[in-house]
Parts: sequence; C-alpha cells; structure tokens
Amino acid sequence: MNKCPECGSQNISYENYGEEICRECGLVVEENGIEQPFVSEATQSQATHPYLSIAGSKTQEGRIFKSSWMLSTREKNLRAGMSKIDEIASRLNLPKNIIKESRLIFKKSQYSNISIGRDNISLIYASIYMACNIHELPKTLTEITEYSEIRSKDLMKAYRLIKAELGLNTRPIDPLDLLPRFASKLDLSPKTITRVAEIIIQIKDTVVVSGKKPETILAGAIYIAGKQTGEKRTQRQIANTLGVIEITIRKISKEITFYVNYQ
Repeated sequence: MNKCPECGSQNISYENYGEEICRECGLVVEENGIEQPFVSEATQSQATHPYLSIAGSKTQEGRIFKSSWMLSTREKNLRAGMSKIDEIASRLNLPKNIIKESRLIFKKSQYSNISIGRDNISLIYASIYMACNIHELPKTLTEITEYSEIRSKDLMKAYRLIKAELGLNTRPIDPLDLLPRFASKLDLSPKTITRVAEIIIQIKDTVVVSGKKPETILAGAIYIAGKQTGEKRTQRQIANTLGVIEITIRKISKEITFYVNYQ
C-alpha cells in the first residue's frame, strides 16, 4: 500500500519492525505480524519514536491501556476494585450515579494514605455505602454486605477512615427513610406505619438512639408499634427482615418503651 487511507498522504515509512506508518498523521497502515520487541520502562520514558512510547500497551476504543505487566500495585488494585464495584452494584441494582460516585471515592482512597496496609475489599464496600449516603439512597449495612464475607465492623471502620481522610460530609441514615421499604416487606397497615413513625420522631436526637444503627432503631419501633396496634410481628420476623438479631430488638424496645413512658 502506497497511500494512507486516513489522510491520503503517500509519505509512508517502512519500519524495520514490520509496520508501515504514515509520516503525516501517524496511522499504522499495515502490520506484518512480526513480534514487537520488549522495551524497558526506562527506555519508554525517554522514547522519541511513537512506537516506543506505547510499548507494552494496547488500544481500546481509541485509548491506550497499559498491559498488566506494566501496572504498579496501586494501578492493579484500582483496576480490580472498579470491576468489583460494578459487580456489587449490579447485584444491589444501584443506579448509575451511585456507581460513578463509588468509583470516584474508591479511586481517591487509593491515592491517599488510607489504602496503605489495608485490604481493598473493605474500602470497596465502604465506598459504595458512602456513595449511597451521599445521594440519600437508604441502604442498611446488612443489605450492602449481603452475600459477602466482609464484616459490618470492618466496613464501618473503612467508612470512617475514608470520611475523615477525604473530608466528605454525610449524614446518618434516618430510620424513617428505611420505614416504607421494610414496612412493605412486613406487610404493615397504614395505622401501624404511622405509629412507627411517631415513635421514631419522639425518640429522635435522644440518648436512646445515640450510637445505634438506623435499622436497630426501626426494628425496635416496629416491634413496639405492632403490639400497640394489635398488628404484632414476632422478633424473629423483624430480625430476619431487617438483619438485626433478636436480643438487640428486645434490648432497644425496652429502652424505647422506658423513654416514651417517662417523658
């Protein structure tokens, strides 16, 4: 071929490694399949020839990507983390804005001191949980970590580290935001739902709820409201639905009842 199909130039260079390159636009006109030589990173950084500057890379959709053997540990962690975020988001059916935010938070965490000496998986789940909070998509820890081996304790530790290091502002999940979804799962009547909301509002910002998970508060409120309206749900039903253990429901319900009765 003596003419460039891209710009029409006939200024074609025949390189000794088996490629024909247009000197005008840089298009590789033809490859003869000869194996490309190995080029060290030091040589690549000082390369003046276009071929050497992309040695060990491959193009995808017009962009240049490094081959895996050229990636640093951080870059490998970042690539694996992005794939894991997409996998988790697909399982949780998360919207695109949450996925984008999760990927951004995780990327920032990788380029900060948070990632040093810590496992990637906790940072991945913490990034997703934080993205949900930022965009006010109420998700419990149990929902986020379901079908995974990560502990809620490890997720929250990574969550607090990311929040402090990156200076992100997030508000705690309001139990009222979780109420519609879990009330539907427990098939509660409007009367009971209203009573649950009244209890939560009454104990909001008090010592009763201080330091407790939103799903724990909601579980206790549902248990109490059910007994008051005659639409009782067992502790096991509530525990299985909200991911809270039964002994925790008994404890929080006693605290809520004591506070409500003596205020």
